[in-house]
Amino acid sequence: MKSNITRLQIAFFGLFLAGSLSVVAYHYFWVWPKARCEARGGVWAGRWMKCGTIYSIETLTRRPLNVPPINTDPKKMTGAAKK
Repeated sequence: MKSNITRLQIAFFGLFLAGSLSVVAYHYFWVWPKARCEARGGVWAGRWMKCGTIYSIETLTRRPLNVPPINTDPKKMTGAAKK
C-alpha cells in the first residue's frame, strides 16, 4: 500500500509540474508578446504570432490627403463596355 501512495504522489506532482509549465509557456509565447505589441501600438496577428503595423493607402503611395480618387466619373472611363 505504501508504494501505491508514493507512486500517486509522484504522478500528481508530475501532472502539477506539467500543468504549471504549460501555463508559463502559454504566457511566454502568446500573452506577453501580444501585450508588448499592443503597448507599442501594433496589431497582433494571432495566427502567425506577428506584430504588425497598419498603414493607410495614403502613407504607402505618398498621396496627399483630401485628394479625390482618380477616374471616378463613369463617363470618362475608357475600355470595352458591356452591353
